[in-house]
This record gives sequence, structure tokens and C-alpha cells, in this order.
Amino acid sequence: MKRRILCLALLTALLVLPAGFSPAESQTIPSIRDTMTEEKPRFSFRNGIQWGMSPEQVRASETVEMTERSSGEWSVMVTASPVEVSRFSADLVFMFQTNALQMITYEFQQHESSLNYQYLTGALCAVYGESAEANASEIKGDRDQIYQDRYRLDWINRALVWNHEDGTRIFLYYFSGDAFAILYVNPEMAGKSGGYLINGL
Repeated sequence: MKRRILCLALLTALLVLPAGFSPAESQTIPSIRDTMTEEKPRFSFRNGIQWGMSPEQVRASETVEMTERSSGEWSVMVTASPVEVSRFSADLVFMFQTNALQMITYEFQQHESSLNYQYLTGALCAVYGESAEANASEIKGDRDQIYQDRYRLDWINRALVWNHEDGTRIFLYYFSGDAFAILYVNPEMAGKSGGYLINGL
């Protein structure tokens, strides 16, 4: 009699369980990798140029003529003539460390007015969202890796920074009198300037 009651109880329990349920599934704990969101979009520069590309790959993607020079493990490619960016023109510079693209800059040498600087600020906000005040020493530290002390700290002012979803940093700043630049920095460069290793902190 007890055995019959036990069998009926088990049968009832199985009937009320959701379809497709199995005891083994109820004990499965999802992996932390299964709970992670999709990978964030990678930063892509003009003509599809991305971080880590070689000088040859960048040259194949760009339509303008460029000159190249090297300084130790760093090499630099500069457009032979100014290129159009927003409604202005600027020198475009690609910077490579051991043949992998790490930084890009537009350098505006025309001594543009403050109004044009404000226009570019608005244009960058339209693409990357709100800006934050940037640390001049961070900009100097990034650039010093290629040309030591090319920038004096007191030359860098009105510096702003935007952060792309993948960690790319975009800086807009004055670097000499009325001349200013937009600097794009690979996320992998973060923490390499200033003499500190900050991975894992």
C-alpha cells in the first residue's frame, strides 16, 4: 500500500513539472562567459582603418600620398598635403609602434579661430557624446613616447577628452598658440605613459 502511494506521488510530481524540465538542467549554473554582453563595437577611423594595422595596410586604405619616417620602435606616416576633416583641413599623422597602429592625429596649423575650435568640439560631441576635461600630462605622455618633449606641458590647454565604447580616447586640445589637434589613442596605450603600469588595478 505504501509503495502504491509513493508511486502515485511521484507520478503526480512529474505531471506538474514544466515541459522539457529535467533534474540535471535545474542544477546547471551558467558560466560567467554566458552572462557577458556582446563585444563592444571596435573603433574605426576613416576608410575603415583600425588599431593594430601595419603601415602597409593603412597605406592601402588611404587615398592620399604619405611620407614616412622612423624613430626607434616608432614610425610615423604623414599626409603629403592637408586633408579635409569636418569643414576644415589638417595634417593627418599615423603613428605606429613596432609596425602596429597606436595613435592618429589631425594637426590644424592654420591658426584657426576659437569659434572653429568650438565647432569641432560640437562635432566631436555629436559623434562620441559628452566630453570631459582632459589631463594635459596624459596627452604629453602619449606624444612623448614618439618625440620626447616635443610638447611643453604649459602649451597644452583647453584639453577635452571623449571615450569610445571600446576604450579609444579622443583628445581635442591647443598645443601651441592658436594651433590645435585631435588625437586618437588606442585603448592598449592606456597606462603606458607616465611610468606606471596600471593593468589589473
